[in-house]
Amino acid sequence: MSSNILAMVAMQLLLIRIVSSQNVTNEYLNHQCNNTQGTYTRGSTFEKNLNQVIRNISHLHLRYGYTYNSNVEAYEVSKDPNIVFVLLQCRGDSYGSKCHSCLHTAFSGLRERCRGNKGAIIWYDQCVLEISSVNTKGRIRYDSFFNMTNVKNVSSNAEQFKNKRKDLFHKLLLGATKDVSDSNDAYAVGETRIGRNKMYAMMQCALDLTTNGCYVCLEWIIGRYDSFYFDRRQGTRVLSRSCSLRYELYPFLRR
Repeated sequence: MSSNILAMVAMQLLLIRIVSSQNVTNEYLNHQCNNTQGTYTRGSTFEKNLNQVIRNISHLHLRYGYTYNSNVEAYEVSKDPNIVFVLLQCRGDSYGSKCHSCLHTAFSGLRERCRGNKGAIIWYDQCVLEISSVNTKGRIRYDSFFNMTNVKNVSSNAEQFKNKRKDLFHKLLLGATKDVSDSNDAYAVGETRIGRNKMYAMMQCALDLTTNGCYVCLEWIIGRYDSFYFDRRQGTRVLSRSCSLRYELYPFLRR
């Protein structure tokens, strides 16, 4: 076999590996350092509590990719000035060992980007991690939303595209907000054909939200971002500490 043919085969195999792995990346997306909760120093009680909570989470099964954990068991009535709260929510196709891997990546990234902050959030492709000195369980964090938009627009049949997206969003909204306490999920995925293309989409809420809270969070995203950030865009994702939404014209989740 000639060297040119070998080179072509090697390139094809490389492309296959790239395509097959494009949906299993865990890239850094964004972070927010909260400057209102103060800071902690190295070796302080707060840092020791934070490290202990992360170790505790590391031993959980994370079957549903979620935990809200604290170093104080009765944290709702605690007066501990060094109390730590940690939320971890992994993407719906990244539970178990993948969630554990994302936890360690996110915690390392958070310590690097928000060094010493008692309050901070970081997003990776497969999880969101929040640390806080304040109990945020069950709250919709409207100050944590951000979006990432595909720069390409749909070139034709824009109205059909928007209508199909609207119908798919409605279907996923209902799917993600079915009784969360029973489903332990708050996660919905779907696809729809638009001409020769397919649109793929997902919605997810952090499992500390109630069913109604999940609905409010996702509906707020759709209402706030639809007219400008979605519009004719080929793809957009909106993420927050509380819920997230994404659609693309290519598959982006594990099967």
